[in-house]
Amino acid sequence: MSITIAEAQKLSFRTFEEINRKISVAKGKVWNPFVIATDMLEEAGEVASVVKGLEGYKPPEKVKTKEMLAIELSDLLYSLLLLAEYYKVNLEETFVKTIRDYERRFLK
Repeated sequence: MSITIAEAQKLSFRTFEEINRKISVAKGKVWNPFVIATDMLEEAGEVASVVKGLEGYKPPEKVKTKEMLAIELSDLLYSLLLLAEYYKVNLEETFVKTIRDYERRFLK
């Protein structure tokens, strides 16, 4: 399946809203932007842990694989997309501007 960043934001947020409804019924709590942001930090730590293992800087209590890295990066991306959609950030447009800025700064 191929989707745009804007579509991914909306899909992630729809899924999040469904999950959040179930969580609120089951636990009496909901995820808010603060929880999403702290979840992003947790996911970033998991990405770092896998990369550290792949590069041989962490004792292999469990061998790290590229598949594990893909899962952790995807989890991090999901959280990032949620936060962007929550605040109605046009991440697709901003990302293109960021790439152009990097090109201007480093390639010209």
